[in-house]
This record gives sequence, C-alpha cells and structure tokens, in this order.
Amino acid sequence: MDRTDPVYGQVWIDGVTSQPGPTPSLRAQLGFGPDGSDPSAHPEAWTWVEADFNADVGANDEFEASLLPDAVGQFDYAYRYSTTGGRDWVYADLDPSTIGYSPAEAGALTVSSSSDTTPPSVPSGLHVVSGSPSDIVLAWDAIAGDPTLYGYEVLRSTSSGGPYELIGSASDPTFTDPSVSEGMTYFYVVRAVDLSFNRSASSPEMSATASPRPVTVVFTAEVPATTDGTGRSVNIAGTLSRLEGGLPDWNPGAAHLTRLDATHWRIQLTGLEGTQIEYKYVLDDGNSDWTYVEKDSGCGEIANRQLTVSYGTTGTQAVGDQVANWRNVPPCGD
Repeated sequence: MDRTDPVYGQVWIDGVTSQPGPTPSLRAQLGFGPDGSDPSAHPEAWTWVEADFNADVGANDEFEASLLPDAVGQFDYAYRYSTTGGRDWVYADLDPSTIGYSPAEAGALTVSSSSDTTPPSVPSGLHVVSGSPSDIVLAWDAIAGDPTLYGYEVLRSTSSGGPYELIGSASDPTFTDPSVSEGMTYFYVVRAVDLSFNRSASSPEMSATASPRPVTVVFTAEVPATTDGTGRSVNIAGTLSRLEGGLPDWNPGAAHLTRLDATHWRIQLTGLEGTQIEYKYVLDDGNSDWTYVEKDSGCGEIANRQLTVSYGTTGTQAVGDQVANWRNVPPCGD
C-alpha cells in the first residue's frame, strides 16, 4: 500500500486568492471515492484528507496532498474547498473551463495489488478500556515484527456473532467508538491489514455496554510509625457519596480502614469508572472531626487528594498513598 504522488488543486476567488500567500479561512481537501460517484451528493462514501497550501499560481491558490487507499480497484479523486470551516464545500473536477463538478471529469485512480498474498497475524488481546454513555474505548495487543503491517480495522455488531460492520480503522492498537447509544451492548472484533490490502481473520469477539462499569478501588495508606501509639484507627473522608455504599461526604468518622501492620492500612470501595473524587486521611477521634487530619512532611496543610476511577484491564484499581504526618501527633504537635 503506497501513498500516491502529490496531487495539486487550484482555486480562484475573485479579488481574494490573488493576494500573496494562503487565503485566510480557505480550506482544501483531497478525496477519493467510488468510480463514477458524485462526492457532493454522497460525501460520506469518499475518504478525505486535508491539503496544504503550496504556492500562489497566478491569481490562484494552489494546494497539495496525497492519498493512501486501503483497497484495490478503480476510484475517482477530486478536490473540495470551503470558506466556512467545512460547513459548506465547493467540489472541483479536472476541467478548468467549467464551474461545478462532473463525475465524467473526475481524476481517475487505479489501485493495484502487489504479489504479496499472505495475510497478517490475527490481533489478540482485544479488551474494553472504558465504557460510558458517550463512547467505548477498545485496545488490543500490537502486532510486532511485521514490516508489511499497515494497521487495523474495527468492526461492530449489535448481536453476538455478527454480522459485523466496519466502523473505523487505526494505526495504533486502540480505538474509540463515539457512535454509541446509552445502555446498548455492542460486539466488536478487530482485524489486521497489511500494505498489500491483505486482511487477517477477525479477532475473538469482545462485548461492551455504553455505560460506566463498576470498579473495585483498593486504597492502601502507608502511615507514620507513630500511628499505632495514638490508639486510633485510620479513616478516609472526602466526596465519597460519588461512590457506592451510601457514605457521606467529608465525614471524618464514616469510613474506617483495616490495619494491615504498624504502618499500612487498607479499605476497599466500589465506584463507576470515570468517577472523580477528592479525599484525605484522618485519625478517628470518636468525634468525627479533623483534629488528627494528615499533614505534609513539614506539618503543613496539604491539598485534597484527587482520583479518577479507572477500570483498567481487571476492574480493580489499586491506589497507594503515603501519609507523612498527623495533625496534633508528634512531630506536628502533642
């Protein structure tokens, strides 16, 4: 799969493109699509790339771009131009004597296959990185050691086992699907594509629902050696109502950690991925106040700790924190 030679397109706007340099707000794209098709009627059937300003040619602005097709066959290619940021487009063919676009005057692009007929390896390790009502993020293991690898194609179905529809491609082993409906479950497979348009078989299927997933968050606090001597337990307080379990916000006496040893305490909470919380550690004084809140190494105030709940690959998020000192516990007071 080789990129085409540069393709040049020129545009003239009376009294505008005759000025030196690129015209502000003028945008150009080069695209290709099915042979004999009209991109102005079916722009979604075409693949478009941004073109760069190349030079002033007389009273025209000239643009330059190249194409990288992903299939063999016969295609048309054309330029399009916009002065409205892509809201409206003017399509151009190869005939400079007429205004407008005609498929008969489109550029012709022939994409031929090479002698390589060996498909790449099947991608493995497809998994869901995150899910939400607005998108689903996928990742998989990169295929290494294949110099002919071009990239990956992601396919989706609303039924297990297919049929699958191609929804996008990626050069890296990750993909975000933004076209989801809240509460819907989708089924994904990935295949690899090489530079000769050979495609691997599809990966094993992975399902994902367009809603946040529950995550087990394990907080482990490393505390000062003076902690045991206070006879008090270690608590966590913050915007914990955002998690499951009905905990109140910023209540120093509501959430108790379990002692592991003289300097380590732990608590396990559950929340939905993407949830953001703030929190601090505090020693329990029986009065649900902040008498023994954590301090920094110089006994100064510290900012609230912040955390975004992340599903990762296992649904368990390990959080390791270190408490330097406690208020009203030596060396930060008596």
